[in-house]
Amino acid sequence: MPIVLPIQDPCYFCEIIHGRADRWNVVAEDASTITLLNGRQYESGQSMVVPLRHAPTLLDLTAADAAAVMAAARRVMQAMIAAFDVDGVLLYQNNGVGSGQEVPHFHLHVVPRRSGSDWGLGPPHLARLQPPRPPRLDFALVTDEKRQAVETLRRVYRASLP
Repeated sequence: MPIVLPIQDPCYFCEIIHGRADRWNVVAEDASTITLLNGRQYESGQSMVVPLRHAPTLLDLTAADAAAVMAAARRVMQAMIAAFDVDGVLLYQNNGVGSGQEVPHFHLHVVPRRSGSDWGLGPPHLARLQPPRPPRLDFALVTDEKRQAVETLRRVYRASLP
């Protein structure tokens, strides 16, 4: 039995990739991936690496897609470490609605972790946050804090390129 995917037509990430949605949160882009600041900032600077080719889950990635995603995750992780006061970096990924996947396009979360986080040790989707959500957790609300985080990541990311 296949994994049950969230229903979203058109795919939000494909819309960003093809320039049909606001690209305010693009940190970096290469021939195979796009790195986006997550609209939900459980931790300032939280990002997602997305393959340009539409692939709903990890099982749909090619070996080349997977390698490109990990290389981009490594680059944005290096930028996070250089840009922010982090205690660690968490990588996580959801496959199917049963795991909390909301966009039916593979994406790897890259999360800078800090002492005193309000969501404990696990991935943020395990935190029990009650509405109303603070502005940093509303994925649709673009705040000055989010714009500042994406600009910082872009600057540090570009400076680290050979």
